[in-house]
Amino acid sequence: MYFYFFCEFPAVVKFQGVIFGRVDNSVKFCNLSAPYPLTEICPLSGGENLNFYPDADFLDNPPENLTVTDLKGGYFLRFNKPRNFSEFKIVEQAKFSGATITAFIENGFKLSLETHSGFYAETLAFSPVSARFIRGEGANADLIFALFDCGDKKILHAYSLQSPALLLSINADEFNPAITGFTVTERLRDMAKHVVTHDYRFDGKKIRETGRKVSACDKFDRENLPEKLIPYAFTEEFSCGGDYSFYLADSIKENADKLQSYFGTFLGVTPPPVFRKYDEVGLIYKHAERKYSVEYFSFEIKDKKISNIKKS
Repeated sequence: MYFYFFCEFPAVVKFQGVIFGRVDNSVKFCNLSAPYPLTEICPLSGGENLNFYPDADFLDNPPENLTVTDLKGGYFLRFNKPRNFSEFKIVEQAKFSGATITAFIENGFKLSLETHSGFYAETLAFSPVSARFIRGEGANADLIFALFDCGDKKILHAYSLQSPALLLSINADEFNPAITGFTVTERLRDMAKHVVTHDYRFDGKKIRETGRKVSACDKFDRENLPEKLIPYAFTEEFSCGGDYSFYLADSIKENADKLQSYFGTFLGVTPPPVFRKYDEVGLIYKHAERKYSVEYFSFEIKDKKISNIKKS
């Protein structure tokens, strides 16, 4: 079985006590045969080693600091930074009329929200450097917005004050509240460097997207893409809600409304690993907490337009 190892922290990987190599900020690739060897992830900056056998039981039930992606013939193992087990520390707190919201560290990064209607708490799936809280106004009066700065990205959470709960979590490079709703802008790191602006409205129970504007970098020339990059440009455009029909032949455009159910909801696009066909395009799906998989599609190109799509 093929395995890819990646760590968010300085570490080495060992098999049966023998060092295989460093796995921080780069991916180490290997092909292991059953029975699988005892594998160790050894942090170089302190902390406990993680010892495991990369068998089915381990991969089906990854520990808290591991994300497993099934590559259909192999696995990508991403080891995340261990949770901070320092003493209790408040990162940020704000008190509003009828509500108190607190981001704090206690065996991980956590958030609590207390209102007249109840109490809500969660463990954050990311490690913010700082947090800022904003009470909504107008149509957003029953919302509290939390803006988390994680260094390499910014994340927006929107919480309801009535029956306290998390209603929205989204990457947010820009956030603009208004009396009637709010907008969130994402700057994607894809081929076209898309900028996506979402318009949201709160109806008292749910937050709904009411509009979306998608633009690409001026230097991105979709007219002259190499043929092998067309499927990637198309799937990235499709994912963010842009004008993906540009990449389709007329025969496919006729059934474009069926593409959403055909692809489903995917999170990203990836080239195929070495053990898959070179012309496949991988779409990444989330199945459960810390568990993902990749499904592969083949694209037929004619006159620089996609004329057929097949799921592998």
